[in-house]
This record gives sequence, C-alpha cells and structure tokens, in this order.
Amino acid sequence: MSEQARRAGVVVVGGGLAGAMAAAHLARAGVPVIVFEQSLQPQPAVCGEFLSFEGAALVREIGADLPQEAHAIDTVAVHGPRHTLISRLPEGNLGVSRMRLDEALRLRAGQLGAVIHRGVTVHRLTPLDDSGTLVQTSGGDWQADAVIVATGKRDLRGVTARARTHEVVGVQLHVSVAPQVRVRMHSRVSLWVGEGAYGGVALVDDTTLNVSCVITPQAARTHGLCAADLMPALMQSHPAAARVLAEIVWPAVKMMAVAPVPYGYVRPVPPGAGLWCAGDQLAVIPSLTGDGMTMALASGRKAAMAIVEGWSAGPAVSRSRNVDARGLRGDRLRPAAERYHTDMVQACGRQVRVAVRLQQLFARPRVLDPMLRLGAWLPPVVPLLVRATRVPRALRAPAAPAACRVA
Repeated sequence: MSEQARRAGVVVVGGGLAGAMAAAHLARAGVPVIVFEQSLQPQPAVCGEFLSFEGAALVREIGADLPQEAHAIDTVAVHGPRHTLISRLPEGNLGVSRMRLDEALRLRAGQLGAVIHRGVTVHRLTPLDDSGTLVQTSGGDWQADAVIVATGKRDLRGVTARARTHEVVGVQLHVSVAPQVRVRMHSRVSLWVGEGAYGGVALVDDTTLNVSCVITPQAARTHGLCAADLMPALMQSHPAAARVLAEIVWPAVKMMAVAPVPYGYVRPVPPGAGLWCAGDQLAVIPSLTGDGMTMALASGRKAAMAIVEGWSAGPAVSRSRNVDARGLRGDRLRPAAERYHTDMVQACGRQVRVAVRLQQLFARPRVLDPMLRLGAWLPPVVPLLVRATRVPRALRAPAAPAACRVA
C-alpha cells in the first residue's frame, strides 16, 4: 500500500443513479463519504430514461429536485408486427434525461455533505487484511472502510467481472421531433418488437424523444451506428418499428452504444470483503421493463442504509493495541455487506427472472403478436406483468403522509 494513501470512511465509485443516491443517504446520516466520478461534465447515458413512480419517490425522499423538463407518462403501447396493445400505467411515471437527473442527484449529495471528485478514474480496488480497501485512482490512493461499486456497465479491476449472458448491443439517441410526432408520443412510452431486436421511445422533455434499441452485434456491424443508416434499416426490417418511428427525421450522427449488455445478470456471491455492489454491478434487469433506473436508485439507497447501520454501531472495544477503531468498524461492515447482498438478490431476483422471460418472448414476435391481440380482450394482463417486474415494496421509499403527498 502506498504510504501516501489518504483515509476515507466510505468511497463510492461512480456518481450515477446508484452511486449518487448512496452518497446522499450516507451524507445525510453523517457518514463521511467520497464519490469518484469519471466524467468532468454531465454526460448522457445509454438508457431508456423511463423513471417509474417508485423511482421518482426515491428521488424526492432525499430532497432532490426532479428535472422540470421531465415528461409525464401514463400509458404504454406494445407494438408487434401486426397488433398493438395499449394499457394505462400508474400515475407518476416520467420520461427524464439521465444527464439532468444524474446531475441533480450529485448536486443533492454534495449539498448533504458528500465530497465529489470529478474527472477521477478508479483503476483498481485491493482488499486490505484488517483495514478496509485500497482504492487506486488517477488522483492518488485512498484507504476506505467500505467501497460501494456503482460503475454501471463498466467493470472494475478488483471486483469479480460479471458473467456474460447472450450478446446484445444497446444503442440510444436523443432526437428532436416534429409537432405531429410529439402529439403521437404525448404521455406514452411505445415499445416495438422484431426478430432479434426491440426498442422503445418516450419524450424526455417537450421536444426531445429518447430512442433506445437492443440489436444484435451482426446488425451493428452491418448497418453501423450512424442513426441515418441504422434506424431506417431497422424500420425496413421490422414492421412494428416502422409504425412507432414513422415521421422521425434521422440525423447523420453516431448513436451512443454499449456492449455487451448482460441482461438477466444477478451477482451470485458478494464481491468481496468491504465491497458493496449497486446498480448494474448488482443486477441488470432487461430494459423493456422500464425498471432499471428505479432498481439502481433502490440498491444505492439500500447499500447506504446497511452501511449506516453498521457505522452507527460504532467500533467495538479494542482487542489489540495494534487494531484501531477503523479496523474494528470494518469487522462490523463486512458481515453487513454480505447481508445486504443476500437481501438484494432475494428482493430483486424474481423481478429479473420474470423480465428475462418477457425479453425472451419479445425475441419471438410471431408468438408475441397473437398474445397482443388476445391481451386487448384481457385488460388485466399488462398491469399484472408490470407489477411482476417492479421493485418490491421492501426497497421503495416510505409512503409520505397523506397531507404531504405530491399529487
């Protein structure tokens, strides 16, 4: 270990949804926390940018401001090759720019007392025998009692890499749309299904449409990632995409992409002593459910609450003159990390499994299409599937008193 390693209570690697949420809860509880965020400026993310009402409640719980530009969503439309099923959603869902929301959460974490270092890359995590974890960064070394790994889809040295599932490529673009498209997309998230691909669109403000797709590596290689080439090719190949994406003018810009995306992954064992995985480093729910953002927020909150509980217990009476209070606190945090991991896997595992089954169904539009037609005669089907993939109640923010609830 470097002799110049600085001491830290909790280090959060990544300042996205999970990391910023964890930092905010830790700071509010008085736990010293440092966040290392790789980007210097707010950055967009490859994300469907659908925030469920449960996720919005988690954001409000820490006193963060939801972006005023966010677009209310109360309807979902699922488009197969020939049939479409439209269903109402619970109130309170939003289409919201990740760039704006992530920044709002980081701002709130800083207001609550978290120290946020921008433009710093964490290179490696190394467990230490009885004194936490060595965090090696582009700005120097730190020794932390606990580390929350919230790096999204980017794996980190020192943390067991996530096992790959089937290979898919996620692509995303913000595009300004004409008034007639805005009217058609108002208050709605629209999903389309094709052989080997699916996608979704939703407004994230009054004029900007989020276009997100999951495609095969072969499609990415064949058509490239330029929106003006890829999107018309998808519309030509998939009738449902052609219906949903009609009248959109595709700019000649490269779409953001991430690959491989390990949909369905749930971390099977705790990542190591003193480490807490949150967000996509813990579990990756298929994007078609629209619950990925809420799951990231909920896992960050849960990790922070577990650390606060262990931290508040305080260091035990020293058993040795060679063991300081930090080492003893680490003794308490390690089993807390294992309990957190077990609780999160039990809480979210079922939702991820159901979502994977839905994703497999989406990959077979010839089977899905008749079900969409049947679903029009069975209105409860979609609400039941929505509830089956939502973050469980145990991970949600406590309900506000009736007089304080936001309409």
